[in-house]
Amino acid sequence: MSGWRNAAAPRLTLPAVAVVAAAFLLLAGAVTALYEDNLYREQQIEVVRVQGQILASGVVAALVFNDNRAAQEYANAMQANPQLDAVGVYPRRGRAVGGFIRAGEAPLPASAADVRPTVSAGKFTVRVPVLQNGAPVGYVYLRASIEPLGRRLARYIGMVLLVTMAALMLFVFARAQSALSRTNAELESRAVALSEANARLQVEMAERSKAEEALRQSQKMEAIGQLSGGIAHDFNNLLTIVKGNLHLLQRRLAQGRSDVERYIRFATEGLDRAANLTQRILAFSRRQPLSPRPVNLSALVEEMSPLVRHSTGELVKLELKLDSDWWIVCDSNQMENVILNLVINARDAMPEGGSLTISTDNFTLTGPLPGLQEAPAGDYVRLVVADTGTGMPEDVRAQAIDPFFTTKPLGKGTGLGLSMTFGYVRQSGGFLAIDSEVDRGTAVVILMPKAQTADLERAA
Repeated sequence: MSGWRNAAAPRLTLPAVAVVAAAFLLLAGAVTALYEDNLYREQQIEVVRVQGQILASGVVAALVFNDNRAAQEYANAMQANPQLDAVGVYPRRGRAVGGFIRAGEAPLPASAADVRPTVSAGKFTVRVPVLQNGAPVGYVYLRASIEPLGRRLARYIGMVLLVTMAALMLFVFARAQSALSRTNAELESRAVALSEANARLQVEMAERSKAEEALRQSQKMEAIGQLSGGIAHDFNNLLTIVKGNLHLLQRRLAQGRSDVERYIRFATEGLDRAANLTQRILAFSRRQPLSPRPVNLSALVEEMSPLVRHSTGELVKLELKLDSDWWIVCDSNQMENVILNLVINARDAMPEGGSLTISTDNFTLTGPLPGLQEAPAGDYVRLVVADTGTGMPEDVRAQAIDPFFTTKPLGKGTGLGLSMTFGYVRQSGGFLAIDSEVDRGTAVVILMPKAQTADLERAA
């Protein structure tokens, strides 16, 4: 019985052991190859994602201020990486404002809404949001090539030799691990370099933010300087009222008469008006950080109407049509600056006098409007500042929001008023368009999104 058992028991011969060992090593090699391939691909994607984050940090100001040239320069710098096939810089809505496509590659997506991270057909795409104060103002899009499958398999061809040459396979595997270690070291070195570059970009962005804040403040002071003539004239009128009533009060008292109450009242009203005017100027000129909050635009215009009337002078007829009762989310101090800049431009366009109309209304956009094609359908508060001044030819209108572009004489304007107005409106999620005709006047239209219920509840 024991002989039969010994005769029937299977024996593991050396070839069988070799086959089992070879099969095990082949399986282990295949698993290792797949793991290393996936890891290498993920590392490629991560490198491109880090580059996208650096590009996103660099184009924040370019998107906020609609500086397409700067956006293009940042995008062109990415061509140094041969792995990248295409790069695009998109505003939050609309088509790309900068980027490049290598020869023979597919075009960029039409808009930011069409940008989706994908990995297929030897290509992968990355989308990174461009953030300003934690809110997205656009996106950067990068498309890169994954190393061809044939070349990836060639790196692991030694795995096949594990079936008959286990020792050689171990040697090949060790070589592959060494190559991967060198690749990881190179990637880590690149990551350190990219981290240092990102730190430098962060410092530059902080310095640029300080410069932008100083520029906003200088715009306020420039606006006050342009208002000074009209304000001084009105202030003198108020002083004349006070002085005249005090003189009449003095005469009445000298005559022994006691019916002087109305002169005291008139003088007090004149002082109150002068104090209110001074308070508005001080509030407008004060340096304040941007603080978006729910604002009733009609109430804001009504509140600053005395300052607007003082700025336009006696030759300009001011009309307010404030029909909107919807709220928007914006920085009220900066919105006052926007309105005052538009009023000053309108006044300067009417040196012989004319009519200035400031209107607000609730507006539901259902389709594209001329000059406002980027604005999506939805509910807006529409602000229109319209004058009957000299107007602008088409070539001037097309450049009106370009930084440092101005038609005013030297020393009369910086060319930044409309540029900063456009930048702030876009930063606040709004849209701006200019409609102008020579000798017929100009109308600046601003659409600000209606505040959502959640915004109003947070502010309550």
